[in-house]
Amino acid sequence: MKLLALLRSRLALRIYLVGVVQVAVVAVGLLAIVRANRPTPAPVVDEQARALAQRIEARSGDPAFIAAELERLHDDEGFDVAIVDLERRPYAATDGASELRCPNPMRWGPGRPPRPPPPRSAGPRGGAWCTAVPVALPTGDGELHMLGRPPPSPPSLAPQVIPLVLIVVGLSSLLLAWSLTRPLAKLSSAAKALGRGELGARVRLARSDELGQLSVAFDEMAGRISELLRSEKELIANVSHELRTPLARIRVALDLAAEGNAEVAQEALADIRGDLDELERLLSDVLMAARLDLAESGPSGGLPPLRREQVDVEALVTAAEERFRSSHPERLLEVDVGPELPTLHADPVLLRRVVDNLLENAHRYCEDMASPIRLEARAERGINIEVIDRGAGIDPEDLPRVFSPFFRAERSRARATGGLGLGLTLVKRIVEAHGGEVHIESRPGQTRVVVTLPTS
Repeated sequence: MKLLALLRSRLALRIYLVGVVQVAVVAVGLLAIVRANRPTPAPVVDEQARALAQRIEARSGDPAFIAAELERLHDDEGFDVAIVDLERRPYAATDGASELRCPNPMRWGPGRPPRPPPPRSAGPRGGAWCTAVPVALPTGDGELHMLGRPPPSPPSLAPQVIPLVLIVVGLSSLLLAWSLTRPLAKLSSAAKALGRGELGARVRLARSDELGQLSVAFDEMAGRISELLRSEKELIANVSHELRTPLARIRVALDLAAEGNAEVAQEALADIRGDLDELERLLSDVLMAARLDLAESGPSGGLPPLRREQVDVEALVTAAEERFRSSHPERLLEVDVGPELPTLHADPVLLRRVVDNLLENAHRYCEDMASPIRLEARAERGINIEVIDRGAGIDPEDLPRVFSPFFRAERSRARATGGLGLGLTLVKRIVEAHGGEVHIESRPGQTRVVVTLPTS
């Protein structure tokens, strides 16, 4: 399996191909060197012998010419030649070749064509070409024996091959090292810049191998870090703003109560109670988001886990309906609960928060009070809880971010539609903590949120 993974690696494939190219280039260079240094093949001895025989026959009566020809072939082309009669007696020879006799000498006679030259064999001087051809002598027929000297030993190729190997391997290794270290240097530089607080630092490396994947992962990580830090700053600003308003109203109410008017003091206490409820709800949302964040990252220092128990879905929906009608009696709410819904093994407090948040969002962003909100519960692939409103909808470019912490699509909205942007974030995290999923669809005039929870 590891070998297959290695073969699928683009970076490993690149390194492998560099090695293959190195071997191929060295092989081609070595072949060229061998061809350039290959010794000249030994002359075709039989052709030279036949040509010499013809020249001797043309001037067979000139012993000086014959001796000069033999010496020329010996000195210029390195042939040893011996001419003998049919009785094998020497007629003429080059220096030291009077005893030269090729193996399997050719025989001929009237009407018999000469045989082809004998194959290469180890003659008297080993490894040379030796052939015998008929020749007409003044004294009668004879044989011309010719031996080509062995070619000299080829020169050593090491002085040429070693520099070739060093140059090819050195250059290819240098290019490979450059192609690997350049992106790593960019990654290192971007990591250092991000560590110095430059949140816009990115690698943006256009590669299709593992280094390119690492670059994309780094850029995504840097973007996520930037988003988290920006969200943290937005949290501080939003919490500060949301805390300032009810605290200011509490201060005004306390000042009015301090004036001693019992009726005004009674009204002020009701306002103070409402503001304290708002503060409590705000702090509860922030703490719940922090709790779920820590729960996702593992054991979290004393934060309680989900308190699971058997939850009756119909009772859960009915209780949410009663709370919503009590809080917003002017809003129409349609409830449709399917038959024989199975129970859920879940945290009832958190699920109540999910349904309440979805209903509050639907009410908040649907300004027409005559437009009803619909709450449905069905048993499909588990338990599906749907909340549908007929408000303005969500812009398509904002839809992928509606579950992000502290994101508010309508940043200029009034307090009536305000908040910290934690409602849908809490819904998503609570549902995922139960092993479920949440999906939102929106178009002008309708928004539909579907929560799916497993029954087991």
